[in-house]
Amino acid sequence: MIDTDSLLRRLEEEGAELMRVVGERIPVFADVLESDDEVLVLVDLPGCEKHSLDLTYDESGAVGEEGGVLNIEARREKPLKEGFEYVAEARSDFVSGRVPIPVEVDYTESEATYENGLLRVTLPKKETSEIDLE
Repeated sequence: MIDTDSLLRRLEEEGAELMRVVGERIPVFADVLESDDEVLVLVDLPGCEKHSLDLTYDESGAVGEEGGVLNIEARREKPLKEGFEYVAEARSDFVSGRVPIPVEVDYTESEATYENGLLRVTLPKKETSEIDLE
């Protein structure tokens, strides 16, 4: 038989440790898809407003990796109903993360949309050109 009280206590402790480790920020989880011409990044950001999104691209990426890193930061709006105050708060106001991009892309031609909590970032791949030998 499962002792639900000790299980809940353990979840609370580990959840508190996770929040301490990530610095009161929720990590970003993304799907990264690749076609012949582009990379598509899909990120669920429920509760975030479009005006709070901040996207940057770091070409340097990770050591030994071909592509760069898409950095995502957002702030959640958490309206407080009149007459209420927090006695416990587990939902973070901030969401942030780094999404590795597996190939070189032309981030200056990227496009991003945000609708119904879904961020879609399209990054065209850099064209490679061969050098003709004479």
